[in-house]
Order: sequence, then structure tokens, then C-alpha cells
Amino acid sequence: MATIYDIISATPDNGTAALPPGEFEGPVVIGRPMKLQGRNTTVWARHGAVIGIESPGVTLEGLRVEITEGETSETAIKANYPTNVSNVEVLGTVSGFGGEDGMAEIPRTLALGEMSPQEENSFLMTVDIPAEAEIVCSQGGVTFVPDKLPAGRSEVKIIVAAPGTPGLVYSEILLNSAFRRRIYLSGRFSAGAPAVKDRVIFTAQNVVRKPAPSVPEQPKSICIPSVPAFVPSMGTGTPGSGVSVQGMTQERRKTTAELAAALRHAAEEKAPLVMKRGQRIPAAQLGESFSVYLTGVKLGELDVDPYVFMLDGNEKSVGDGGLVFFGNTSSPDGAVKYDSEDGHISVEPGRISPGVKRVVIAYSVYSGTSRRNFSLVKDPILSLYSGGKECVSFPIDGLTNEITIVAMEMYLYKGEWRISSVGSGYRDGLVKLCNRYGIEVSS
Repeated sequence: MATIYDIISATPDNGTAALPPGEFEGPVVIGRPMKLQGRNTTVWARHGAVIGIESPGVTLEGLRVEITEGETSETAIKANYPTNVSNVEVLGTVSGFGGEDGMAEIPRTLALGEMSPQEENSFLMTVDIPAEAEIVCSQGGVTFVPDKLPAGRSEVKIIVAAPGTPGLVYSEILLNSAFRRRIYLSGRFSAGAPAVKDRVIFTAQNVVRKPAPSVPEQPKSICIPSVPAFVPSMGTGTPGSGVSVQGMTQERRKTTAELAAALRHAAEEKAPLVMKRGQRIPAAQLGESFSVYLTGVKLGELDVDPYVFMLDGNEKSVGDGGLVFFGNTSSPDGAVKYDSEDGHISVEPGRISPGVKRVVIAYSVYSGTSRRNFSLVKDPILSLYSGGKECVSFPIDGLTNEITIVAMEMYLYKGEWRISSVGSGYRDGLVKLCNRYGIEVSS
């Protein structure tokens, strides 16, 4: 089955990327004008943003977009350009859609409990929503007063008519604005149960809403720097001196259309696949082993060191050997190694021990001061090599004063290792990342 990345990559500018019914794992970034059209299709990710819009002229239609493990306050859809939406359901927040932005403080479920089958039952809920919406329910005998809500905080009365006989109530409630949000309703009509009168079943927390940020109307230029045709070296080769980020003497810039063509023909032409944030590929695509290099142009005196975290199912380090770096050059299973000659990381996914569920490759500036950070690294690119050839290139743009970045992750999905391009940073340096993964260090 084709992935969502395959479908989008094969879609021409201003074309339609048609997703069949089913589920597709994201996150995904849309960097060209097109329509992403689903048919009872869910696009999901563990955390947001599930869909990122990095181009004008994008339409989303017929989709359910949801965050599966994060909080509903996380951004499910982030648009940096005006984006058209039609029949799109969202679990999470949206950003870049004006009045639709922000948290919808609504329940995921409404459990009505036992109700009288002989008398009318009523309930109260208070919601806080970013934009005006209409409440729609497919269950007969369930009424909402009012059924059209303004933006902000509202009290809603739910009236459940008496059916006359015992039975179950199970239905789905939709709050329809420019987006659709879903609530599951359940209850039971029990013989002899008293009628419920105005029972409070949900009260929204107060939501402080910020003014919606302006969305740029003019398209930004998108330039993908080329990958240097050499392997970086550490210079001195001394352990602990860090990966020396080498200068690139030339830059090749691609238009968006050229990039799309390169992606479509990468397999035939043996050209490296250029990844963007959030894209994922099977690790098997790189063969039994691959090497990881970070390159770029240094704008000052600094060293950048790689750190590889071997994590269990709770995203905690698997032990003393769970951090691979210049002070511990190999994981206990030998699957991940740090090369002290040129500072690259080598990975053999097939050798990773069963207790490891996620591998995080990070880079940190050895600085001692916040003034030395990734703003001093121009055009950083993560490159994956296999069989002596560059297979994947991930330009990590948008970095400013981050001292530490997570460049990529490997994770198990249905028994197979997958690679995810991350490119997110921490301004607090390596200590915060170590503490997140259960490694106690002092700042």
C-alpha cells in the first residue's frame, strides 16, 4: 500500500492527492499547491502537527485529522498560508485559520448514566469553543438547546425524550464550524430509574484565547540546499572534540517543481531522497546498515557533537549504555556506534536489542554559553549514507538559538524500524534532553 508521502510526491502542482479509505500515519508537510482529498480517510500522528501547510493554494477535503497520544491542546493542523478546508474533522487544535484557532474545550464523551424511560431527562454542559458552531446529533429524541453556539463560552441543555421502554443510547454528536469536532454520547434507559433533571455533566475550563496570528498572503520562496559531495571530518580526530561541521563551497537550489520531480524519480535515478520535517521512511530502504553525518557551514568557532539515545517503550534510556557518544562509542548490542575518526554515527537496525523501541539521534553545540548555538551553523543538513552512497538528505532549516537538536528518530512500527525526520531543538541544551529520557546529569 502506498504511503501518504508516496501519494503526495506523485501529485503534480495544483493536482489532487486522492487518499483511499483507511488510515495513514503522519505527520506530513504539504509544500506545493494541491488538494489533499480523502474518502473516510484518517491521517494521524502520535503528536502534532499532523498536517503542516507550507504553500499557498492548498485544499484539505474529506479528512479526519487526529493526534493519538498527545493532548487535545496540541496542534493537529498548522497552516502557514491561507488554506481551504471542506468536510474536515479534527481532534486537536488548528493554527493559521483565523477565528478557528485555539482550544475547543469540549468533552470527548458524554456519559449520561441511567435515565427514566417514562419521563423526559435533561442535562447541562458548558463548552468553550473558538468559533461559532452548530450542534448536530443523529440520535432521535436528543435535543440541544441552543443548537447554534457563538464563539466563546456557552451553556447547553441536553434534553433526552422518554422512549417508553428500557434500552441503550449511543450516538455521535458533531460540532460543525469550518471544521468538525466529534463527541460520543452514551446512556441507558433503566426500568424504575427516576428522571434526571438538569444534571451537570461537563463544565469547560476557562480558555484564554490569543488574537489569531496573521497569515502571510504572499508565498515564501522555498530553497532546498544541496548536500555536499564530501564526508565531513573532525579535523583532529580527538575523542570529545566533536563533529566538525564543514563548510560547503557551492549551493544548488531547486524549485518546488524540481523537488517534486526528484522525489518521483529518486528510485530510478539513484538520487538521494530529500526529506522534510515529519516525513518517515522504512529503515529497510537503506539496507542492513547506514551512516549518519551532519554537515553545514560554521559561522564561528564551535564544535557539534552527536548523542544517540537508546530508549525503551516508556521512552527512557535502556541503561548505562543507552547513550552513545564520544565517551561511550558503542551501544551494548553493537547496533549503534560513534566513529572517533570522523564523528559519524553508524546504525545496524537488525542488531538492535529487543528492549529498545526507539532510537533518537541528537546533536549538541559544545558551548558553555547560550551565544554559541545553531544560529552559527548555516544550512545544516543531515545525510544518511548506505553502501558508500548518499541515500537521504534532510535540510534542517529554521534553527535559531537552539543549543541541542533532535535530528531524527527510529521507531518500531508493526515490527519494522522506521526513520522520522524531526529537526526540533532545545534552547536549554543537552541537560534537558537527557533528563527527558531518564538520564540524570547536572547542568
